[in-house]
Amino acid sequence: MIVGIDSYPGAPLFGCVNDAKDVASCLSLEQYDFDSKLLLNGQATRSNIRRHLHELAYGEEEGGTLLFYFAGHGQVLGQGGHLVTHDGEMYDPGISLGDMAQIMESASNNFDHVVTILDCCHSGSAYSWTNSRPLQAGDIEREVPAVNESRCILAACRPEEEAEERRGRGIFTDALTSAMLGDAVNWDGNITLLGIYEYVTAALSSEIQTPVFKGDIAGTVVLGSGFPKREGPPIDRSELAQNLAKAHHLVDQYHYLQLTELSERNVRLQQGSKTCSIELEPVVNWFEETEKALPDLRRNSDWINLVARVREFRKNLADISVGEQTRFGRVIRHLGHGGYGHVWELEGDGGKRYAMKVFHGNELDDEVKVRRFANGYNNMRKLEHPYIVRVHEMLAAPYGFLMDSIPGDNLRKAYIDRGDPESVLQLMIDICETVQHAHSQQVRHRDIKPENIIAEYNGDGRLAPYLTDFDLAYHETNRTVTTNIGVGGVINYAAPEQLFEPNARTARSETVDVFSLAQLMFFVITGRDPSGENFTKNVEILTHDLASWVDDRAAATLINLYKSSTSKQPSERPQTVVDFVSELRRAESVIQIASGTDQIPEGDLCRRIGHLYAGINHYSATEGECRMNSRSGQVEIVARIKNITPRGTASMELECAVTDKIPVPSLKSGRSARDSINIRLDKVVARLPGVQRHAGNKGAYQVFFTINDVTLNVTGVNRVTDIISAAVAGIEQW
Repeated sequence: MIVGIDSYPGAPLFGCVNDAKDVASCLSLEQYDFDSKLLLNGQATRSNIRRHLHELAYGEEEGGTLLFYFAGHGQVLGQGGHLVTHDGEMYDPGISLGDMAQIMESASNNFDHVVTILDCCHSGSAYSWTNSRPLQAGDIEREVPAVNESRCILAACRPEEEAEERRGRGIFTDALTSAMLGDAVNWDGNITLLGIYEYVTAALSSEIQTPVFKGDIAGTVVLGSGFPKREGPPIDRSELAQNLAKAHHLVDQYHYLQLTELSERNVRLQQGSKTCSIELEPVVNWFEETEKALPDLRRNSDWINLVARVREFRKNLADISVGEQTRFGRVIRHLGHGGYGHVWELEGDGGKRYAMKVFHGNELDDEVKVRRFANGYNNMRKLEHPYIVRVHEMLAAPYGFLMDSIPGDNLRKAYIDRGDPESVLQLMIDICETVQHAHSQQVRHRDIKPENIIAEYNGDGRLAPYLTDFDLAYHETNRTVTTNIGVGGVINYAAPEQLFEPNARTARSETVDVFSLAQLMFFVITGRDPSGENFTKNVEILTHDLASWVDDRAAATLINLYKSSTSKQPSERPQTVVDFVSELRRAESVIQIASGTDQIPEGDLCRRIGHLYAGINHYSATEGECRMNSRSGQVEIVARIKNITPRGTASMELECAVTDKIPVPSLKSGRSARDSINIRLDKVVARLPGVQRHAGNKGAYQVFFTINDVTLNVTGVNRVTDIISAAVAGIEQW
């Protein structure tokens, strides 16, 4: 639970809310993955804080780590220390340290570790109540009893001076978040509470008394893991002086270069920006590599100032204009912008087109956002799918990345033939299967909206949707859509938990994308943005527009899918994109045979399966067999009829084999990789009645499924395509 209070009546503070938000953002990173509750200002009343703490301490959850962070006033009344809540009064300041210690002790019965972090170093502007004084380190030492690694406390208190702030944040939490973002990483790639304490103590030694720290003196409480491992020994004085001298030389040298190349606009456009980018790139890389090898440099004030100057250089290069010559070509147009940066189209040698996404230069000091941007690039880089925009390389100067330029418009501007229900549903299915591929790689998009889908008509007249912008993290959605709200009301595509509980674990689940896909389906069908609040009105509009479709059964399926997928409760939505797309296929198959009967001739069954799963011109079929590939091209699929039973149902065999497009060689030769897939597929099969899995014998990975009692109608076709989707999702989750 994270608490930050600035708006104290009569004694306001000015950095605690920002501090609390930063800590919550850090804890939401995948390296921590905490399920956080954030209470700010008026929400942080005594009763509200106590209620949430009691629910956590005495609830049913067991194991893991409970963390309580508080940024605000600390006050002593009589002999008792208190954390001052928003509604604190003269004789009832808020949560007593004794009460907090008791809750910690009780919570340790359920949790492996209970961690309390207090930033109460705000005494300079504290209340002057009768018989009260600011909270001091000794008060915490006295009132919180000795603990072990199961109950730990880290606290900062300044008994005399007013707390100093940097960029609207307290210096203690500024150091704390730097530590959590990786500066305190150990040689195992972990962030421990002891490591954070040691980092904060060293970083603030000249500005603040040594923080209080109790428990976990062995460094066993791991808060975050999976960071790049710490490298390099502690730096000695001679090495420090040598690196600082080189850093000064590089910074001064570039400073004079930019005066020549960037001061005049014409010079900048023709060659200056390109020249400076080429020269600054290795400088930035040297700073980053040197910090990685010698992490203690980050604690040196001279080094910090030099890094800030380099950051300013990068900011200047981010100010791009049409006509500017870059390392990769000339900027020919501005494609768009979002919460993380601007996208520009470049024309390189031979007329080749690229897109370059450049991070907002004025936000380079936002370490959390910078890391999120890099995560977005890394997510796109590891996703091998024809409908996910391919990225090429990360850029240091300006900070951004280069990717393919898709010649189409975003989905908001693209022409969608809404008079052709089958093509509308096929478009949605293509989008869903692309999102499902990302989910199979543990990537949640969390910002699905028309602007983040580029649509291009391919050779067979089919609208191909390309998914982009994986860098917009869920907890940034509110900030992002606020700046873009004039562009079609994109806030309406975000799930409620992204807006109101952005640090909760549910805001990182697949159901967030399911909600957004439902809102996107509304847009694709109606051509209008859905309301983010009045879902009853959305259903009325959707029902009206679907009335013109050829079959009311398809309309009913889509309306029910929309209702369930936009539930405010994530647990009431379809839990996976596979479940969502299954209903889309059900509606599509009904439309395909709307002019006739539900029954399908035996000789047409395989063709109908191929048409429903792969779409027109993307499969080959005979009377008894159909061949096609998954959307990513990584799995080859063969569906064949084995026999027709006396009851008039079909026994079918489904063959799946990986292709050379799958980017993990071990899937073709490694036994452990194959075993892992088989375990996943067995879990899938367990949920599907009448289906059995059999091993294949190809050199590459191969698997067979027997599907019994396939009815020769729409229901049977839907059943087989659902099984294909589930099997492909299990295989592609490498």
